[in-house]
Amino acid sequence: MATYHLSLKNGKTGTAKQHADYILREGRFSSGKRAEELVYKDANLPHWAMSASAFFAHADKYERANGRAYSEFEIALPNELTHEENKKLVKDFIVAHIGNNKVWAYAIHSKPAAFEDNEEQIHAHIMFCERTVDDGMEKAKSPSKFFKRFNSKNPEKGGYKKDERFTKSRSNAVVCIKQTRQSWEDMINAEYKSRGIDKVVSCKTLKAQRDIAAAAGDNDLADFFDREPQEHLGPALAYKTKKIIEENGYDQENIDNTLDKIYKMSAKAFGVIIDKIQKARKAEELKHKKQIELERKEKEYSEKRLAELTISGEIIRKDFVKLLESVNNQIKYNESAIIRIEKTITPIEQMPSKVLNIMTSGRFEKLQKEGKAVISLKTRLKEILSLYGPKESMPGNIREEYNEKGRAYRILKADYEKQDAEIRSFISSEAGDKWYKKLIKEMLEQSKDMENQKLNLLKLNSEYKELRKEIIEVGRKINPHMHYKMKSKYRAPELGNGASAIFDARNDINNLLRNIINAGRENIKQNKMTVDLSNKNKKNNGWEF
Repeated sequence: MATYHLSLKNGKTGTAKQHADYILREGRFSSGKRAEELVYKDANLPHWAMSASAFFAHADKYERANGRAYSEFEIALPNELTHEENKKLVKDFIVAHIGNNKVWAYAIHSKPAAFEDNEEQIHAHIMFCERTVDDGMEKAKSPSKFFKRFNSKNPEKGGYKKDERFTKSRSNAVVCIKQTRQSWEDMINAEYKSRGIDKVVSCKTLKAQRDIAAAAGDNDLADFFDREPQEHLGPALAYKTKKIIEENGYDQENIDNTLDKIYKMSAKAFGVIIDKIQKARKAEELKHKKQIELERKEKEYSEKRLAELTISGEIIRKDFVKLLESVNNQIKYNESAIIRIEKTITPIEQMPSKVLNIMTSGRFEKLQKEGKAVISLKTRLKEILSLYGPKESMPGNIREEYNEKGRAYRILKADYEKQDAEIRSFISSEAGDKWYKKLIKEMLEQSKDMENQKLNLLKLNSEYKELRKEIIEVGRKINPHMHYKMKSKYRAPELGNGASAIFDARNDINNLLRNIINAGRENIKQNKMTVDLSNKNKKNNGWEF
């Protein structure tokens, strides 16, 4: 369902020129960011008006003080059409609903959508004067006479007559506006159809659209429209949406809750967020690739540093500690990742309920709770009967409770059975059964993928733990009395991921040991340097695992 918007407003005397400057991006609005939003503008003016701004300045001056200086249609344009196609669509709308015998000026604006930068928010402002110029714009009356009150007996002495379709009476205006809204809907949909675009717009209320879908037997669409009217996705709603995202994030644990909150605000925002999530995931993949490249560069630097390494005990100790911390960090990181993955895996026995809840927009879960309430009431009624016998023999307060719970039971049971029948009918339908199988298949595939990721991480962590043992053994070969205590907090992993990282770490161990042996052997023999790796004077150290 594409976006539909059409509104009509009226402007009082004294505001017309400023508003014309605003929509046409003239005067003080002719520069800056707003001016960049202007796509196209055009006007139909009397011969004496050099510009739309000049005409509406005269309207402010000569129209009666409490009169209407202008009326304005604001319409959303199809984002799928080109600017040229939208210009034609606006012109067609003007001809159909305003006419070239009236003064009008319009502007098409385009700016990034309030929330989605890659999508245009294209719309048109159409200002017009209600007065009907029946003798042509090239012969139009002078400004002082143009806006005078119409004189039916002597038309030449008065101004032009007003077209009051939208203003004379509320009942008449409502009918005319409804007709205009329907016409605009038809014009857009006809354009979509002619260009093979599989979209439609609707000017109807959610209730009306729901009733139409239900009458046509489209239960899915009827359920979609069975909701409260949504806010227009403008700056205010975009801010709310961003705030919810900041509070909940894109974490898998919070995703369902986040989408639910946003969908209740606006289906438009819901769609935007789905796209944002996809973009966030792509950004995460790019971040991962950059991280791998960074790790590669760090490895190159590390190898260069090893080549320049002296037998300084402190340098060796720091390198050794860094290597050990990296492995431990990776182990802890993988353990936390396994926990996160486990939370995303749906047990097979829970899948049917979860899928049914998705298909019924939460109604299935509510129905389950309602069923438990029905059973609870039934149990209590049986309990009262077993304790006190027939209703006639019950004490007054117990009889009152029995009657009250009996009424509640009958009402709740009837509602439960009705909803249960509706859901069963929907699920057992061909479309419902197809959708159910599709969701089950997707959920099984997702769970299988998560299980595989979990198994891979478990295997990887086992290898990292073996690597940690090797590092400890190397440390004890260097100095049997060396101690180091792992930090309770850990940094982001430094080794990278997978078998290659393990291989690189083992190489680092061998290189470290080789440097100690080769570079320090002679110095140690000659007692020129003592290799002290114990770091006794430093806190938070010790081999404790």
